[in-house]
Amino acid sequence: MGDPKTGAANTRAIVEMYSPQAADYEEMWAPLLHPYARILLDRVGLDEGEWVLEIACGAGLLLPDIAERAPAARVVGMDLVEAMLRLAPRSFDRVVMDATRLAFVDGSFDSVVCAFALFHFPDPLEALRGMRRVLRPAGVLGTTTWGADGTFPALDVSVEEMDAFGAAPDPATGSADGSQQVNSPDKMRVILGEAGFENIDVDVVPWERRWELDAFIEYRTRLGASRRRLATLDSEARAACLTRIRERLSSLPEDALVDRDDVVLATAVRD
Repeated sequence: MGDPKTGAANTRAIVEMYSPQAADYEEMWAPLLHPYARILLDRVGLDEGEWVLEIACGAGLLLPDIAERAPAARVVGMDLVEAMLRLAPRSFDRVVMDATRLAFVDGSFDSVVCAFALFHFPDPLEALRGMRRVLRPAGVLGTTTWGADGTFPALDVSVEEMDAFGAAPDPATGSADGSQQVNSPDKMRVILGEAGFENIDVDVVPWERRWELDAFIEYRTRLGASRRRLATLDSEARAACLTRIRERLSSLPEDALVDRDDVVLATAVRD
């Protein structure tokens, strides 16, 4: 079992990370993740399920897609961050819950979906064991995680300039300390097997986002680590930092603004 103190600290960090930016997340980031989560749904096989749980459903963008693929199912959206769940469609059951302590009885669900969240758990193995517990025999789990490459030239420039202007380190650093355990197909096969799953199938889908300069700057000021770091600067320093980032990026080739990574899609079955 994981350290309860570590788990509690991680829970607070996630809530503090996502609560202030829930609306911006819904507008700017969730739509970019959505197509990849839909690919995952096509691999889970939801059509005959009666109960489906989406763990870390966020603002609920995927819930209608789950319902479309599982027309006879009761679809439940679960998230740790209440501010996110308040944005989710009210036609679905929604519950605020810590996925490291799932308060469902054993064998409650035919399918569990966890898209772009497993890396937030300090102990992904324990989280996966919990997901297995709430699945019925022969129930299917579907997950997406990021690959190992989390940077690109434009991001590197923004980090360098925030450092140069004295922005404090991201206060959320360390909350996603499970990422190194789930960021490759091989790692996902191993950890799913250790969690007790069978019929493990893992694939990689390339991720690519071509940012326009203005959209990149807006994203960095409204979401993620850059938003939190920029908030530690006074208004004058923040404006100067953003101006410098824009100047440097304007002189780079367009390819510097292309964010490339891998999305690791995995499905597995409870025996």
